[in-house]
This record gives sequence, C-alpha cells and structure tokens, in this order.
Amino acid sequence: PGERQMPALFSSHAVIELTIETDYGRLRGDRTQDSEYRPAILRMTDDEGVARTIDIAVKTRGRFRLENCRFPPIRVDLPSSLLGGTVFDGQDRIKLVSHCRDRNVDEQNLLEEYLVYRSYNFLTDESFRVRLARITYADGADDDDPVVRYAFFLEEAEAMAERLGAQYMEVARASAADFSAEEAVRFSVFQYMVGNTDWSMTEFHNAEILLSAEGVNVPVPYDFDWTGLVSARYARPDARLRIRTVRDRLYRGFCRPGFDFSAVYAQFIEIRTELEALYSNQQGLEQDN
Repeated sequence: PGERQMPALFSSHAVIELTIETDYGRLRGDRTQDSEYRPAILRMTDDEGVARTIDIAVKTRGRFRLENCRFPPIRVDLPSSLLGGTVFDGQDRIKLVSHCRDRNVDEQNLLEEYLVYRSYNFLTDESFRVRLARITYADGADDDDPVVRYAFFLEEAEAMAERLGAQYMEVARASAADFSAEEAVRFSVFQYMVGNTDWSMTEFHNAEILLSAEGVNVPVPYDFDWTGLVSARYARPDARLRIRTVRDRLYRGFCRPGFDFSAVYAQFIEIRTELEALYSNQQGLEQDN
C-alpha cells in the first residue's frame, strides 16, 4: 500500500473558525476515563461559504490534563454522513487539544504545543498532523459571553497509519533493537531540541509506533505540553532525572555506537530557516514567545 491523499482537515494550515455549543459546566464535571459523550452543536461555514449547523457529541479525554485543567481536552464525535462540503469531510471521532485554563498564558502554551507538532512535520511525514482552530465555546445559543480561544485538532494514530500506508502497532513494549537507528535518533534529538523528557520509546509513553510500508518500526511522538519549549506552569521533570526544570535539557535517547549522528543533525540544520519562519509568523503567538 502507498500513501493516501491527505484529508481535507489536514491539507491546509489556515485557521478554522467554528462554534461548539454544549453544557460546559456538565462537561467539566466529567473527569474519568470512561466519561460519556454529551450532545453538542457545531456551527461553521462550509466550503461554499454557507453557514452549517451540525449535531455532534463531545466527551472529555486525557490523563493529567483531564484531572488538572479547568478546561480538559475533548474528543469530538462527528456525523460522517453530514460532513460533505466541509473541512471535516472524511472525519469521524477526532481529538481536540484546548487551553488548560481561560488565561492568555495558557492559550500561548496551546499555540506553542501546536508548533511543536508542526516542527516535527518538517522532519518527517511519519508524524501527527494538526490543524489550528479559533473556537467559540458557547453554553447554548443564548450565551452572551462565550469563551473564544485557539485550539487544535489532532490526527488519530490509525488515520496517520492509513495516510502513510503503514500499520498502527498496538503493542505493550518494545526494545531499542526494534527501532532502526535513524528513526530512533531523529525522534530522540527532536525531543532534546524541544526540551522534552516526558516520554518513553519502549513503553510508549507519549509515543506511538508504526510499521512502515518498508517494514521499519517508526516511533512517533505526541503530547508536548511538558516540553521546555512550552514550559506550562504545571510541568515538572521527574525527580529521578535530576534536572530542576523542564527547561533543562537532558538527552534520553539510546546509545548508538557506530551510528553517524551528524547525518541526523544535518536534517535539523536543513529545516532551520523554515522553523524560524514558522514561529515568527504564527498567528496569535505573542512576540515575547
């Protein structure tokens, strides 16, 4: 199998404008892994500029952010039969990464995390795609003071595998020997660059694994809110790592004797100009950040 066409949602980086209406007080009370879907309404403009109102469902998700954020991440359940002619055509259930609390600093953290995903896209297609949205969170149609914040939609792992003609591997553990050196080193050097220690390639903590069409196991990182680049107020390194803050870098990759690390470094140097432009031009990101 070869690569599939990029879904409409991830074929552009233009910011999507939409409204999600639901009972947010009730939704914020859902703090367990088995929380149920709540009815909601999606309001947006379709590809022809026509206003659309679509019945959807939303549920809380996540782990740390589910327990600690006033506004937890959600999963959006979309009715596939009603999405034709919209940016969501071809989607079903999809993750939405939102601000942790209704403060500007948290929204800046959200944009910074979005940019970490975008940065990894420059290095490899074997990465999660994201799409930025400006969302109005309304408690019903008569809410005269809704919250309006940036958020981003995150590609599902199975959808990423399908897009790449790869296989999504649901296994409990792996070893260093299961990964080719180049893919593993690229993953690890990237985590070092963004100041991330909150991951495990072998126990799949904030990492997924794909079996590529070429038969290579490829680790794919996700969940970057604990990186030094984002530097969220709640982020703390594991005490066993003996670093004081998430802004202290620590390389946690495997030893790779005989591997030419400079070949991977060259990939980072090659994208430097694009990365700098990405951050310099990001809508909503404050100059200080």
